[in-house]
Amino acid sequence: MHLELGPIVISGAALDRVRARIFSFTSKINIHTLRPLPVFLGVTGPSFCIGADAFSPPISFSSEKTIKKHEKCTSRISRNLAYFATNYTIMALGTVLVVALMHPGMLFYVGITWGLWWLHLVVLREDIKLVVMEKDLNEIMSPNRRSWVLYVWTFYVAVAKCLHPSLKGLAISGALVLFHAIMRNPAKLASDMVRSKSIASGAGIVTMTAR
Repeated sequence: MHLELGPIVISGAALDRVRARIFSFTSKINIHTLRPLPVFLGVTGPSFCIGADAFSPPISFSSEKTIKKHEKCTSRISRNLAYFATNYTIMALGTVLVVALMHPGMLFYVGITWGLWWLHLVVLREDIKLVVMEKDLNEIMSPNRRSWVLYVWTFYVAVAKCLHPSLKGLAISGALVLFHAIMRNPAKLASDMVRSKSIASGAGIVTMTAR
């Protein structure tokens, strides 16, 4: 099995590897892998300041071999994607939501499309007769024709109104995730997790004392 995209041919083994990576990433998205915000941002201390060693480039601009640099970058990205899978998902969804809210026209067309489909399905399910001026609209515009019109309208809205904002949201969220995955130093995650738990427990003790 393979996939042909014009002159580009993707082998079945490559597709299997991509599916395995996607499944491996999505299987880690749950509440148990949601890391605390201080750990995600590399925050240290009660002042909520980002630690100087929390973010660092995975490679140094020296005479190191290109292969080793590539391996270091790939290893860091893989480790961070596995560790912060839920955080990255929330950040990506939040970014896409913000971009969508910046395009009210797109939301307006999406709302109209959803409403038209809902009305169409209700008419079909309840077998409602659409009669205007003693004329049955179901004879003029049959359910099959209405479905095709809605398919064409939905395709138009998806391409003309939603494609550009969606690509923009995916690009911005992808850039943010990739930047964090490359720059977040995995070697400091264990110490940051311990520090975050100690800060949280200290805050809990202060709260109990105040009560």
